[in-house]
Amino acid sequence: MNRTYLRYCLTFLMLAAFYQALQSQELVAGAAGERIQVCTDRTMYVSGEKVLFSVIVYHAKDSLAAELSHAFYCELITPGGNTITGRKYLLQNAAGQGCLAIPDETVSGVYYLKFYTRFMRNAGTDTYTFIRLKIINPYKTEVMSGSDAADTTTIAGNSMTTQPAGRALEIINGNRPFRPREEIHLAIRENPLQALNSRICLSIVPESTYETSFIQSGSTGIREKSAWYLPETRGISISGQLIDKDAGKPVQDAKINLSIIGDRDILVVRTDTSGRFFFPLPGYHGKKDIFLCSDDLPGIKPEILIDNDFCSRQVKLPSPPFKLNETEKKAAYNLLVNSRVTSLFRDDTISGNTTVEENHTSFYGLPSEILVIEKYIDLPTLSEYFTELPGILKLRKVQGKRQFRFFTDQPEMSLYDPLILVDWVAVNDIEKILGMPPSEIERIELVNAPYVKGNITYGGIISFISRKNDFASIDLPTSGTFVNYRFLEQCADVIQASPAAGNIPDSRNTVYWNPAVQLTGEGTADVSFQAPDTPGRYTILLRRMTRSGQVLLTEETIVVKDK
Repeated sequence: MNRTYLRYCLTFLMLAAFYQALQSQELVAGAAGERIQVCTDRTMYVSGEKVLFSVIVYHAKDSLAAELSHAFYCELITPGGNTITGRKYLLQNAAGQGCLAIPDETVSGVYYLKFYTRFMRNAGTDTYTFIRLKIINPYKTEVMSGSDAADTTTIAGNSMTTQPAGRALEIINGNRPFRPREEIHLAIRENPLQALNSRICLSIVPESTYETSFIQSGSTGIREKSAWYLPETRGISISGQLIDKDAGKPVQDAKINLSIIGDRDILVVRTDTSGRFFFPLPGYHGKKDIFLCSDDLPGIKPEILIDNDFCSRQVKLPSPPFKLNETEKKAAYNLLVNSRVTSLFRDDTISGNTTVEENHTSFYGLPSEILVIEKYIDLPTLSEYFTELPGILKLRKVQGKRQFRFFTDQPEMSLYDPLILVDWVAVNDIEKILGMPPSEIERIELVNAPYVKGNITYGGIISFISRKNDFASIDLPTSGTFVNYRFLEQCADVIQASPAAGNIPDSRNTVYWNPAVQLTGEGTADVSFQAPDTPGRYTILLRRMTRSGQVLLTEETIVVKDK
């Protein structure tokens, strides 16, 4: 019997290892095929401005592959791979858009935008897309030095194809010099069948502020040293590993609790055989505090290691000296003047929704009973409220340890431990709970029924809510960790076509931007915008990104003259 049992165990372990190896191979194969294509409004900016971009995600090896990633990442980096800033953005139907603010303190130099999905991190940086930018800071004399040393990158074949304007793009009211603030009308005509599987973006920018430079990293392609990254099929996520700090070994099949502070919700998962955990997160925007903790594990000192949410693998990209030719100098001067005027007269020319989400409803809905502390006589300890007052929740001792249990006729309630929360953060130490001062507790909400959260079943819910939302001064679990986590970035879709009132200078550096031009069933679209106040030549960039990763560019030029 023992030999047979041992044989079964060994067979199971071998199959599990084999399955894990196959799964890893499938992840690498899938991630190696996922690609991201990007178009930015321009490639020359002033520190403090926003870079605007439109993206599509496609599969390089299988055009019929199902959509996996629902989020993408963008970082502004130096040629040496050091991150200046980064954000996360939502993908819908394998396409998205966003904006990334260049920090004011960024010195003049050549930089890169790095685009990827979390899933692509399994295949290495060879699959990423890099776009070269020139950034100018008029308030700092420092300039990032270039390097003529050999690097580890290769410039990919330019995936942008220029095609004649023809019928694709037409200036309806004539290709002639326009006066400032004169209405300009464009007609876009595309083949409906070709446009159906493409994403079309349109930008109108000063001449010499845009270059077509797509670069792929030529590094070894070795993935990051951490475990495999699962595709984010529902938006952004957070992952990591639970280990025994003393033994340095992973802890498997342990519960990990995640609370978004102020969200009135909790997420619960179990670690896998390698101690890994994965949480898909809500589609919130901006920064929020997250608290992660594990259950108490006898004989184990748990430690939670959280994966870096941005790619930490170093790349080394071409680092040419920062130089501007004569036409670029003129364009840069106008950018600087407009940027300064914009800062004086208005905050932003980009329109968008700035609504802040706030959840006022607990995830468990209406509780079975609410114990409002101030309605009862003052008692010195919380434990006396459960022993002296009638209610559905009582304390009892099991093997010398106190436990909460509901009085109910549902037999399954005795099979599972209740979920205990303090300000919607899971806390499993009963003695810490009972040590909270009653004067700092506003109410206790009880759910007297089995509750399933994720794939975990609880024998009811006990939710302590403090008066000041400060966890009632309790010491949160030592295995836990707070993370100030950045969720999705919320960006406007378009730049206002007529942003300036009559008495305010029109200082748009990007005159018009639409990351996803909507065509009619006949493949047409009409666009109107005002000519800017700054005289000069402007380039109309109409780009169609296909699901094969190609970009078809149609260019036209307009001239704006003084009044």
